[in-house]
Amino acid sequence: MWQHTTPLSNHKEQLFEALHHAIREHLTDKQRQAIELHFFEGLSQGEIARREGISQQVVQKRLYGTIRKGRRVGGAMQKLHDALVPFFSPSSEQDALTTSP
Repeated sequence: MWQHTTPLSNHKEQLFEALHHAIREHLTDKQRQAIELHFFEGLSQGEIARREGISQQVVQKRLYGTIRKGRRVGGAMQKLHDALVPFFSPSSEQDALTTSP
């Protein structure tokens, strides 16, 4: 069956693929697990901590990193942000709206 895809839906599909690639390629196993449990399975940080036998603070650091010498370091969310920045630039949004399928 032929399915019409609009440029915007194509852009969303590319973003979805980029997100999954970034999760696989840029995160440690522990960060990946925290992301999957928190965002895809909907568990709270406390629930993840109890399930994994770690503190809630460790879960938070895996997800969001920590501040060292005034800079945020580590953390799955920062790594994903850095990997996905090109998809949120004004030029990529414009390309998605003007490129024909």
